[in-house]
Order: sequence, then structure tokens, then C-alpha cells
Amino acid sequence: MCGGLIVGQAVNSPWRVRFCFVRGCQLPILGRNLKRLLRFCQPLCYHSFMKKIIVGLDFDGVVAYNPARLARLPIAVIKRYILGIDKVSFFVPKTPLQRSLWALAHESSMFPARGAAMLRKMTREHVIEAHLVTSRFAFLEPNLHRFLTRWNLLDCFTSITLNTREEQAHTYKERIIREKKFDYYVEDNWDIVSHLQRKHLKTEIHWIYNILDRGRRYPRKHPYLEQALAAIINGKK
Repeated sequence: MCGGLIVGQAVNSPWRVRFCFVRGCQLPILGRNLKRLLRFCQPLCYHSFMKKIIVGLDFDGVVAYNPARLARLPIAVIKRYILGIDKVSFFVPKTPLQRSLWALAHESSMFPARGAAMLRKMTREHVIEAHLVTSRFAFLEPNLHRFLTRWNLLDCFTSITLNTREEQAHTYKERIIREKKFDYYVEDNWDIVSHLQRKHLKTEIHWIYNILDRGRRYPRKHPYLEQALAAIINGKK
């Protein structure tokens, strides 16, 4: 038996006809074609019996490499120790000028992150079902789709969700994760990761750290997307 495929040989047959049983169907084939059939059927049988893993992914800093994320730790330090702001909060641009500057800041996500090729492979082979969940607001949707199309990533995602209600990023992502019931979610913002962990979600949260906050202790942290996907698939850590 190989990947759900049972191979046998007919008794008292002058033609030495062999049989394959796939899901109860008996298919007679000649011996010289057996290896060819095995190569064809094995991946089909494998995917039929394996449960697809549903993974949610953040965009900036996870799917897209974003060097601007290095500024998060200094900003967090200023907010907490200089301005005295302990509550997790995220800026929401409202005026045309604020939105223009916000859009310009997000142009720093120029290249796919390390692991984008692995993401393409895993989604095309139906190993995972990927969903993009980004805190980007609706006015940044054209920029997002342009990036995904340019780097051949658009077809990787079963769904793409933006923060169209302009919610706080941490509560928005908590809501979407609960609604979509991901098996795993990969996020790069520590404040969001720590918030999600406190909510005791059934979804397993993986964190992409950067060089400035890599010293934080967290059981499922990775330097880039490729390692996060490998951990999810191979070790489920």
C-alpha cells in the first residue's frame, strides 16, 4: 500500500495484469505502467487523506519585507516611558494629508519577505490554505493589490481582508481570527501578538521578530516567514 494506494496482481493471468485499488475502485493496468500510475496517484491520495492547514498571514513585515518595522521598538519606548502611554493603541489617519503620508510610509514594503517562494509552493500544492489579514485601511487597497500582482502572490490567498472599518489593529485582528477560525496566524507586531496571546484563542500565534526585539521571550518566534511556515508544517511548534 502506498499513500492510500493498494497494488496487487491478478492470479492465473497470462498477461500478468496488476490492479490498483484507489478509494475502492479497481483499475487494471499492465505491469510496465505501474510506476507511472504510482507517481500520478500518490499525491492525489495524499491530499485526499490529509487535512488542509488554514493559515492567516499579516502583510507588512510578514509577506512583505518592511525595514520601517525597526522603528517600532523605539516608538514603543517613547510612548511608554516618555509620554506615559501604556495602553496599546494605533494611529488612524483621518485627513487627506495624514492619509497621503500614511500611504507614502507604507511604500517601504517594496519586496517580498524571505519565504514568499515557499508560500507560493505550499498554496499551489494545497498543503496550506492561506488568508491575508492586514491592518491596512481601505484607501491602501490599490497599493496592496499592485504589490501582490507584481510579485505573483495574489493567487496564493483564498481571502484578503483589510481594515475597512478603521478599527484598532489588535482588536480588528482578534475579530477576524475568531471569525475565520485559522489553525495558525503569523504576525510581526509584538503588541498585537501579546494581545492575541492574552485572549487565549484556539488559533496558534506565530511571531516574526526583528533584530531589535529578538530578545523577547516567546515560544513561537521566527526571524522570517520561511521559518514560520516550516515550523507550522514540520513541527507544528
